[in-house]
Amino acid sequence: MFDIHQLDKDYTTFRQEGFDSKWLNFNELNRYFNLKSTQKEQIGTSFLGNEIYKLSFGTGEKRLLIWSQMHGNESSGTRAMFDVINFFEQNSELAQTILSNLTIDFIPMLNPDGSNVNTRRNAIGIDINRDFLAKESTEIHVLLNQIEKGNYQTLFNLHDQRTIFNVGQTSKPATLSFLAPSYNVEEDVNEVRQKTMGIIQAMNTELQKVIPGYVGRYTSEFYPMSTGDNFTKMGYPCVLFEAGHFPNDYQRNETRKYNALAIIAGIYSIATKTDFPFDEYLSIPQNGQKYLDIILHNVSVQNGENSSIIDLGIYFEDEYNEELNLVEQIAKIIEIGDLRKFIGHLEIDAEKQIYKGVKKNYPLLNQLATFEVGIIKVENGQII
Repeated sequence: MFDIHQLDKDYTTFRQEGFDSKWLNFNELNRYFNLKSTQKEQIGTSFLGNEIYKLSFGTGEKRLLIWSQMHGNESSGTRAMFDVINFFEQNSELAQTILSNLTIDFIPMLNPDGSNVNTRRNAIGIDINRDFLAKESTEIHVLLNQIEKGNYQTLFNLHDQRTIFNVGQTSKPATLSFLAPSYNVEEDVNEVRQKTMGIIQAMNTELQKVIPGYVGRYTSEFYPMSTGDNFTKMGYPCVLFEAGHFPNDYQRNETRKYNALAIIAGIYSIATKTDFPFDEYLSIPQNGQKYLDIILHNVSVQNGENSSIIDLGIYFEDEYNEELNLVEQIAKIIEIGDLRKFIGHLEIDAEKQIYKGVKKNYPLLNQLATFEVGIIKVENGQII
């Protein structure tokens, strides 16, 4: 019997320690690969020669492939994946039920080169997720070769999404979003998409019990070069996971937890069901894009006798510092003016205090945030 409340309660018992940082590079992950040596198999290498591994669990006839970090800077799925693997190794009744009915192959970190420098693309600048048709990247061949020989019935494609997304028209951030990818421009629904929608519906039903209102549906616009759309066209139900923001969780550890619970809920439904109702899939609210990380309201900008009262919208970006070999969160000004249509993960009323910049006493779009407004000080993108 699947009980997501009990799974949520037990999460700390299978949570992989040492994965608290949002930045997860290949060297760090490799230490955990070594702990799973009995299930580990190298299936290829990246462009720069870093190993790409597969970890296998279960003995069931149904077969599922789950991969993560085809975008190198999207680690929530990888970290959640190891939580799920630890859950399997506890050998609970629930885990036994899943693994006796299902064989699961995991590919953690399809893009180790991009992961090392915290970039979306691979070492030579290719977006692997948009490389299905051209097949120019080394890594897409590793994925396609594994799928060709794996005899899978279902695929899970794990991604992260930005902090800008909210659920529908609500003020709740989209902590998790899902998509049943389209196989044509018309976004038609065939049996393949129906099964994908049904798996997502099953996960959403469970997630609403623990994070009600925090689950969204990603846009189903057809992308002719993307992996999910083309796998759907080939006949594979391919569930797209988008891990997003949870309040005050910029390292995405709460998000990672719910991602792990969603994966377990999804694989349980695959392992135990033959019918996947999808009638409520479209009732999952589609993502909006209303969030900014910080909104400063009522900032006074002055030049001589001229003055304006404006709002400043700030967005955080994770930037790799090669010299220090670390990832820093920097802040950029990406919106200026009347920002009442946006929501801030943090909102501050500047109370008409004067903006003071370094070179100019007025803000510029897309500039690194370095300014003072009263007691608020931002230096080189870092809030002090």
